[in-house]
Amino acid sequence: MTTRLLTVLVLSLVVFAGCVGGGPAADNGDDTDDGGAAQADRDDLSVEATDRLLRDAGSFTATWSYSTTEAGETTTITNAYRVDLRANRSVETFAMSGPDTGTDFETFVADGSAYTRYETDGEAFYQVRPQDDTSFQSAVDRGALSYESVDEARLVGTETFDGVTVDRYEYSDLSTWQEFGAGAFGSGGNVTVTDFTVVILVDEDGLARQTAWTLTGETDDGDTISVEWRYEVTGVGSTDVPDPDWLDDARAQQSDAAA
Repeated sequence: MTTRLLTVLVLSLVVFAGCVGGGPAADNGDDTDDGGAAQADRDDLSVEATDRLLRDAGSFTATWSYSTTEAGETTTITNAYRVDLRANRSVETFAMSGPDTGTDFETFVADGSAYTRYETDGEAFYQVRPQDDTSFQSAVDRGALSYESVDEARLVGTETFDGVTVDRYEYSDLSTWQEFGAGAFGSGGNVTVTDFTVVILVDEDGLARQTAWTLTGETDDGDTISVEWRYEVTGVGSTDVPDPDWLDDARAQQSDAAA
């Protein structure tokens, strides 16, 4: 399952990069006065520079996840970052779970040191090393695909996400994926693509708070296979990064190793 997941990840991101480009937003045919122009601006998907907005906010939490479901079994990769630029500290967590695999680690960075906790088969061990905090760029890069404009994305309404009002944009184009068929899922069999949807939630500052795409198909045997990619930004300006509860254990292991 792990090999298949990585294959799906590579193939899907390559195809998705072709679907998501920097081209102009859809022309909705609005040619009206100022009020109509304002509505047209909202109808056209516009996402501002993520790195600038998050730096200005001072802190945030970014969560990236990727999951595949086939024959009723789901494998998921989750990578989350809690970043506090004001205190110059961060925590990154990574987890992979599925029928044939399970692993996770957590890295805390503060005061020029990185402390990492690994867990395998219920047993934890630690690594301590000098490191400046680079989590900000890593967190932003995780969602790099989120901030390209999607041709013909349409505004379908507003909703609340993480306590703020956001515009909801949706995009779907089955023809893009049907060309790739089973290859889009990393499958050697025949798969008919039945749904492809991108959802982007954008706040009033132009920050994409959530980007999610789902790809669903059906095999010749009638089984459903699906892929989901999701990137979310929460706690903008209100994320704190306290010491993890295992920090003393990591320092103790470092002291024992140095003795």
